Amino acid sequence: MNGKLKPFVLMCLMLLAAAVAAGMRPDRLLADERPTIDLDAMVPKAFGQWRDPGEIALQIVNPEQSALLKTIYTQTLTRSYVNAQGYRIMLSIAYGRDQSDNLQLHKPEICYPAQGFTLDSKQGGSLVLGEQSIPSTRLLTHLGKRVEPVTYWTVVGDHVTTSSVNKKLTEMRYGLQGVMPDGMLVRVSSIDRDTEQAYRLQAEFAAALVAAIAPEHRSRFSGLALTPGQHTVSNP
Repeated sequence: MNGKLKPFVLMCLMLLAAAVAAGMRPDRLLADERPTIDLDAMVPKAFGQWRDPGEIALQIVNPEQSALLKTIYTQTLTRSYVNAQGYRIMLSIAYGRDQSDNLQLHKPEICYPAQGFTLDSKQGGSLVLGEQSIPSTRLLTHLGKRVEPVTYWTVVGDHVTTSSVNKKLTEMRYGLQGVMPDGMLVRVSSIDRDTEQAYRLQAEFAAALVAAIAPEHRSRFSGLALTPGQHTVSNP
């Protein structure tokens, strides 16, 4: 290509990309076409062997982090649950009805170190929820002598996403339909030096939690459709 023409061609391509992006800008929210999310009402305080004792959750978000979350998300929910043996699991759910909200900001591998925790490991995994499974992420963190294994997953619209790139591609697919999806991040954690036990009990808790949510809302929390075969998972 002629060197003098190259800048002109590049400029034309940039203008074309901008025009296409403007034409693809979503003009409606998926959340407006669905029942309104009410985390406190939709998430039971007791299910299976787990119950909320009504105490203040151990995972306390500092005021600066709390203020930030209020600007990013439509709703957040933090609870702790215990089983008959006294084992405690902490649940945190962040919901944004408009995914121009950057859900990545609340990813545990970012927010835990921001609160002084050390991130020791991160690995992908899967959670068996009934007869289906979803991809999830497992973290191992610690703060002083407090060892806190974490399991979490992210849902954009009705799709479980497994990475930031994959999340953005899912948003773009919705955008091509003129829709801005909503999104949810579900995190469970426990203070436990026995990581094998922690991840096992967290998986059991997640399965019981999703099963306890009303079928008409379940896909919003897990990406699981009402019937097998409809579940969609976005992969990179």
